[in-house]
Amino acid sequence: MKVNSFKESLIFHSINILGKIVRGVPLGLALSIGRLIGILAYYGDMKHKTLAYANLRRAFAHEKTPGEIKRITKNLFKNYGQNFIDLFRMPLITPDRFKKLITVEGEEHLAGCLKKGKGAIMLAMHFGSWELASLSCAMMGLPYKVIVRPQSKYSRLDELLNSYRSCGGYVVLSRGMGTRDFIRGLKNNEVIGMVVDQGGKDGVLVPFFGRRASLSVGAVRMGLKWGVPLCFSVIHRQSNGGHRMVVHQPFELIQTGNMEQDVVSNLSRITKIMEDYIRQYPSEYMWFYKIWKYSDESSIAVLSDGRTGHLRQSQAAAQILEKALSERNIRATVQTVPVVFRSALVRRAFALLSFIGHPFLYQGRLALLKYFLTKDSFAQAVKIKADFIISCGSSIAGINNFLARDYHAKSIVILKPGILGYRRFDLVILPRHEALPAGRAAGNVVSTLAAPNLITKEYQEEQSRLLLLRYSHLQDSLKAKIGLFIGGDAKNVFLSEQQIKTLVHQITEVAREINADILATTSRRTPPYLEQLLQKMLKRHPSCRLLILAGQDDVTEAVGGILGLSDIHVVSGDSISMISEAASSGKNTIVFSPECRKKTPLQGNKHQKFIDGLNAQGYVLSTNVKDIGHAVYDVAKNKIRTKTLDDRTVILEAMRRVI
Repeated sequence: MKVNSFKESLIFHSINILGKIVRGVPLGLALSIGRLIGILAYYGDMKHKTLAYANLRRAFAHEKTPGEIKRITKNLFKNYGQNFIDLFRMPLITPDRFKKLITVEGEEHLAGCLKKGKGAIMLAMHFGSWELASLSCAMMGLPYKVIVRPQSKYSRLDELLNSYRSCGGYVVLSRGMGTRDFIRGLKNNEVIGMVVDQGGKDGVLVPFFGRRASLSVGAVRMGLKWGVPLCFSVIHRQSNGGHRMVVHQPFELIQTGNMEQDVVSNLSRITKIMEDYIRQYPSEYMWFYKIWKYSDESSIAVLSDGRTGHLRQSQAAAQILEKALSERNIRATVQTVPVVFRSALVRRAFALLSFIGHPFLYQGRLALLKYFLTKDSFAQAVKIKADFIISCGSSIAGINNFLARDYHAKSIVILKPGILGYRRFDLVILPRHEALPAGRAAGNVVSTLAAPNLITKEYQEEQSRLLLLRYSHLQDSLKAKIGLFIGGDAKNVFLSEQQIKTLVHQITEVAREINADILATTSRRTPPYLEQLLQKMLKRHPSCRLLILAGQDDVTEAVGGILGLSDIHVVSGDSISMISEAASSGKNTIVFSPECRKKTPLQGNKHQKFIDGLNAQGYVLSTNVKDIGHAVYDVAKNKIRTKTLDDRTVILEAMRRVI
């Protein structure tokens, strides 16, 4: 699609005038102008700066500090500005000036290739002043053609740039239009220049800085099919304003007879050479494009605030995101990163900083986090390589936003993100009891019935298998089973000793009456005194076949295993995530109300609103702890049944939109 004629004319004349200016001044001054243009672009072109920095982060997160990556990004813009100057001054270059400007090593390799009479392909990447590298063959007296991508939006500018390129004596072929000339050139024993590092949709995926990227395959296919020699070349800038160009020996291509396999094998060898040069001179590679756009690999970072319920919700969201990516044949890896603030005061200070700071100011300032996070937490945060960042809870929403801006990643938060608001994130997952009021809904907010969770049929089967391996005595019983899930203290609610005593009495009595086993577990939030009370009342009770105390026992499969093995679930109403898991299990779920800390009625509490909402829709049976026995009995006798809650479909659809 072409731009309007006025804009194209303005760009054309501006470039033309700039070219005349830089050709009329000494080289040193011209390069200074180029560096100045680069600096102005660094501070003004946020789009390309953000992308370049994010690409560098993804490539060097484990090798370089955030400060080093920021400096490389700035030098990249300077070099790119100088590359434009080199292009504009190409009409001035004569063979004598060329020898003073560029030192060429390995030119004999190309000459040797041409002696075979099959032509040669000079492979290059978008590195250094690659336009000058194309000029080198013509200056060395070798017949040369180069394939370039046409500027479809700016046809006049494209013609101007091609006039600069061709002034040195080489022929410019437009990609997609010069195939016949390309083949004719090889038959005429000429050198054809091709870049290999941008394969696009039609490229082949090979590892590039730890992740598969699309590379151009045309040159390698020519080499394999027709025996055309391939020489890799690279040019990089010297401190004196000159350049050093290296032409490698022709590749000894791997040829097994399997064309597709051989293409990948040989391209992988080429990327190794590319990586070596880029590591030596990272600011000379063109990091401005979406290098891994067509990759079949992705990465997800899950931030943990130390709360098990929040972590499980984030893991559930990551699992659904993995499924959405797999639908596009993209394989994702998930890493969990603990976020630990130095103190509660520091955490609040960071939240305020995140709120008042403009998001564009974040990138390149990861070092700020060392003043807010503990040493270990900071060390892990700066090593993240992520395309998606997921967190749950307002306490770490600011860190999510900060890291996502730095990594140019998609940000996903669960629950209200606090003072930052909703628009700072790509997706906000809100359980219905926390959802926005009508009229205030945002396009990036998805409302769910409950909290995201990991509970699926497959998950329960696997966790049950692990639990039975750990507690083999459970395999002997064929009785019905009651799963008992006890939470603890939350912000506005809690469980009292009297509630626990009443609960245990009711549960043991009904278990005896319906001839059922009890499988019980507590959570990390259960106070020690309540665990002691449960141990005293249940540990040796004949109906209790399993009691897992989270404060004492490290049994990761406790919740999922008991959910899978039990026929009826009884859950304390203090944990929204635990209620959500039980209601999603496909089993009958009974929830008893916790005590309220405030003087306001329990019905005004978000926990009770959540329970009442699920009860009204038939997903759980809500009751008072004094009536637990009756509720379990009615459910056991099929007088009451609850429905299975499933939010995964609505979350999956939201994830599809995000990616």
